Amino acid sequence: MDSIRYYVVQIDDRYYQGEIDHLTFTDDEEQAFAFTDIATANQLANEINGIVLTREVSYKELEDLSAQYLVEYEALPKEERDTIEAFCRELSIGMYE
Repeated sequence: MDSIRYYVVQIDDRYYQGEIDHLTFTDDEEQAFAFTDIATANQLANEINGIVLTREVSYKELEDLSAQYLVEYEALPKEERDTIEAFCRELSIGMYE
């Protein structure tokens, strides 16, 4: 398998963005929530009268994006990187409590 299949839910020309408490949408498909389970995507699509779109991304593309994001992250000022890292540590701790 050289790629990962995922699903996005579209309603009209907007895409489900992934908020749990209330439905939020985006006009940018790249900002849409990526479901890995088609049954869950279909359930939401049925609830909101949307459709499920199947997408694939190659491992090579993911690798290239990861490298690009690392370069962008390393270009951030140290204070911003420290803030992001502190947030991630807190998030990680909260997951295991």
